[in-house]
Amino acid sequence: MSINNKRSIWVVLIILLFGCIVGTALSQLFSLILPDSVVKQFFLQSTSIGWGESNGWVDFNIIRFKSGFYIDISVLSLIGMMISWYFLRYFR
Repeated sequence: MSINNKRSIWVVLIILLFGCIVGTALSQLFSLILPDSVVKQFFLQSTSIGWGESNGWVDFNIIRFKSGFYIDISVLSLIGMMISWYFLRYFR
């Protein structure tokens, strides 16, 4: 393995995005399989991280716009990102 073996930042971001998609698929699968219990609540409970308000309009009398960005993070989304990071490290 050489020192100059570097990956593009775009490849890393695409693989992490793929991990988010895998995490979402896992959470959908777990929501169908698991019965209502503490385990299901633990795996599927998500926290929103971001900025902006749900009804927060910025009004300048000439232009009115709404802005915000939120990411929902759950245990299964973190597991999906770890799986994708493992594949990123494995396929060097």
